[in-house]
Amino acid sequence: MDNEVLRKAFLHSLGESGIENVFLSLSKGKYDAIQRAHDSIHEFIYLIHFCLPSGGTTKWQRKSAYILYHYQAFYQAHRSYNEAMSGYYNTGYILLRSALELMIRGAFWECVAHKTFRDSAEVIKRASGMKVGNAKKTILDWFSDIIEQHPSIENELEERSAAVFDKTAPLLTNRMLRKLVPDAKTIVEQLADWKLFHPIADPMPTVYDGLYADLSSDVHVIPDKTDIGRRLLYETDFLETNIVVKELDRYVGTLHRLMDIGVVISLNVFQDWISKDDNVKGGLRGRIGRVEDLKLQHSLTRLMELV
Repeated sequence: MDNEVLRKAFLHSLGESGIENVFLSLSKGKYDAIQRAHDSIHEFIYLIHFCLPSGGTTKWQRKSAYILYHYQAFYQAHRSYNEAMSGYYNTGYILLRSALELMIRGAFWECVAHKTFRDSAEVIKRASGMKVGNAKKTILDWFSDIIEQHPSIENELEERSAAVFDKTAPLLTNRMLRKLVPDAKTIVEQLADWKLFHPIADPMPTVYDGLYADLSSDVHVIPDKTDIGRRLLYETDFLETNIVVKELDRYVGTLHRLMDIGVVISLNVFQDWISKDDNVKGGLRGRIGRVEDLKLQHSLTRLMELV
């Protein structure tokens, strides 16, 4: 392919991205709030490196189910920021909902990979699940069945939690078996019962009825949540991709709240490693000032409790 053709194609795509609007967002929006929200995305990914236990390069695999989802959540949140700063708020919010879903599902899969959490999954035990004959089956029964058939699976899951994805793959590809996988509301409720949102006082209204439900309205394209709907609402040119300052401020606040929740989840997923390793505690103490500067209030409270 001719380099000049590639250059023109690149410049054309760059122009269509709306990237020039990022400067307008930075200049028109609340710069300090924008910077905190953006930097919180990076703190979300940066902090977990301080949570890894010292010694042994394979130990991280014990929590690999969460780590894999955690990294994807970081990329989704960062892509969301870029879209919203370019004036594409609907896309930004949709990606934020995806990032939140990655956070809660990553934490859920991490937990159910471990026996202690499966044994204490009271919310899942009460969940509707799937009816088989006269009995009700949940995802816990799925794990019990496969471990009974192959007992080595239990230790495999403990040592490499990402193996949970192989063991549950049939649940995600079969329409009937998919009923065994809890919905988002049940997952949030179970994570709350496992204290994965501590110290957030009311996780269900805060995380699910609040943030998740709000972001879902963008996913389900309620008219006022489309970009054209927003432009009409704020009486700007609905055919132009422009910066709506009030919407930008709202987005930045939502992103910041999400990252605070994400850091809390991460700290709680790794709390057993943190509590047993003085080197880990020492590294995390060095982040207290940064988390405080970013005004991640729930994260700061949990970090102080742990170290």
